[in-house]
Amino acid sequence: MAYSTSDAIRKAHPSGCVIMTEDKLASLRKLLLMMLTDIDSTAKKNGIEYQLGGGSVLGAVRHKGFIPWDDDIDINITRKECFRLMEAMEKDYPDKYSYLIPGVTPGYMLLFPQIRLNGTSVRTRDDFNNSKCGVCIDLFIIENTYNSPVRRFFHGIGCQYYGFKVSAAKFRRDREFLVPFAESTGDVRLLKTIRRRIFFATLFARGNPDRITYKADRWNGRCSDDDSVFVTVPAGRRHFWGEKRKRSVFFPPSYREFEGKTYACPNNIDQYLTTLYGDYGRIPEDSEKESHIFIEPFSLG
Repeated sequence: MAYSTSDAIRKAHPSGCVIMTEDKLASLRKLLLMMLTDIDSTAKKNGIEYQLGGGSVLGAVRHKGFIPWDDDIDINITRKECFRLMEAMEKDYPDKYSYLIPGVTPGYMLLFPQIRLNGTSVRTRDDFNNSKCGVCIDLFIIENTYNSPVRRFFHGIGCQYYGFKVSAAKFRRDREFLVPFAESTGDVRLLKTIRRRIFFATLFARGNPDRITYKADRWNGRCSDDDSVFVTVPAGRRHFWGEKRKRSVFFPPSYREFEGKTYACPNNIDQYLTTLYGDYGRIPEDSEKESHIFIEPFSLG
C-alpha cells in the first residue's frame, strides 16, 4: 500500500500538541452538535438539502452518533445547496459563524468550504496560516460529473491535477512550519516525505496560492448537469476516482439517528461506506484510529 502523507499526519503525535482529554472532547462535541442543530434548522427552514458524510455517516450506522474517538462532523452537500446554505446561515446567525470558501477566503487552501464558530480557537495542521481557526464543520461538495466517459475522464484528470497543485502550493507556503512539525513526531519516514514534497512543491507550485485554489475549485465544479448519472466528491479522502458514484447512491436520502436526532444520509449507505472504508463494521485497532491533531492556542470559548 502506498504511503499516504495525510494519513500519516492524522496518526502522528507531534510534541506540543493539545492533549484531548475526555472533558475537552465532550466539550468540543457539544459545540459541534450545537452547530449541526443550527445548520439543520436553517436548512429545513429554507428547503436546503444536505447529508451527513464520511465518518459521521459511519458513526450514525455503527454507533448512532459520534465514533467514540472522533472529533468532527462532516457534511455532504451539492454545490448549489452549499452556497444557499451559507447565505441563509449568514442571515440567521450574522455574528456567530465565519464561512471559509476555497479561492474566496484569503489564505484558505482547502478545497471544501467550512463553517467555523466565532470566539473559539481549534487549530489543526491546516491552519498554520489561517487566522480564523475555530470549531468547524466541513462541507464536502457533491459535484456533478459528465455522462460522457471521455469528458468525465478529462474532468477527473483535471481534478487530480489541480488537487495536487493546491496541495503542493500549501506545502510550499507552510514549509517553515511543516518541517519542525514532522521532526517533532519522531516519524523519520514522514519527515523525509514532507521534505521531498516541499522540494517538488517549490518547483511545481509557484504562483499565487489563492489563485491556484480558485482555479481548482472552479474546475471541480465545471459540470453543470444536475441530472448527470454520476457525481463525485473530488475534495474527499479518496479524490475524484475513488469518490465517483452514481447519483442514486446519494439521492434520495435515507435517514439515520445521530446523537438522538434524525439526519439525512446517503441513500445507499452500504455502498457509500464500503467505498470509503472497506469493512466498515470492523472496529479498527488503536493504531488505525484517526483523529485530528490540535495545536495551541486551543480554546472552546
